[in-house]
Amino acid sequence: MKFKYFAFLAFLMPTIASAQMKLKSFGTAKPIELTLGWEDRKAAFVWYKGQKEPIALKFKSLTIDSSDRESGQPNFNSYTFTEMYQGKATGEYGFTEWPRNVDDIYYIRYKDGKKFKFELDEDDETYDGKSMALLHQVQFHYYSFFKDSLKIVYPDGSTSNLLLNELDEGKNRRMKVKDYNFDGVDDISFDITSADGLNVAYDIFIYNRTTKKFNKLMQPKNTGCGEMVNLKIDKQRKELTTMCKSGPKWNSFTYKFNKVGKLVLVRED
Repeated sequence: MKFKYFAFLAFLMPTIASAQMKLKSFGTAKPIELTLGWEDRKAAFVWYKGQKEPIALKFKSLTIDSSDRESGQPNFNSYTFTEMYQGKATGEYGFTEWPRNVDDIYYIRYKDGKKFKFELDEDDETYDGKSMALLHQVQFHYYSFFKDSLKIVYPDGSTSNLLLNELDEGKNRRMKVKDYNFDGVDDISFDITSADGLNVAYDIFIYNRTTKKFNKLMQPKNTGCGEMVNLKIDKQRKELTTMCKSGPKWNSFTYKFNKVGKLVLVRED
């Protein structure tokens, strides 16, 4: 099954905690076309059509207007992101969203204060499942639907091509940005739900500040569920717990990171 690009967007976001939008300007001599994406205010980027690489966006503010809730209206959430080109703030993107809608999309160019207005590009292009995230200037090209491939592109041009956990038919893949190894730096994960709805499997990639590369998080051999499933994060204790079912019983495995950043099993229940 294929989706129209905008139909996919609306399907994915009752509210826009995570989204990827194709936009085009209006009121300009020639439309400016771009893709804007983010996940819970992080891994945000803008990619202008015709350019070779994306530009990072830094979350700036969120204003929530709930003044009409008593009359049955939803919250109206207004986001702003700062465009960061080569480490410098060059502009601001903003928009307002409410359930399954987005409007008042704009860009302000800092060098002259000029404001550009944008709208969703509701063309007839078929959405092929491709999505992207930008974290620590590293590109992650993955599929929310249909395929399991992942391509990681580093700023120096080097790439890694990997396979993620296999999607069941009709299910989608979600991307999350969190500090999974409790070192104060964001990491990235991709998770899917099994066809029976019992398990959520994770592919987690940990960012190494020294090498500036991402490495897949692996469980110690001969322990755990065989993969990272039904993950729980305990920030206070700095522990990760996975849970899986064996016959009628649910088993849990709790891990900590050792001094060299490897997972070590500390508890099995």
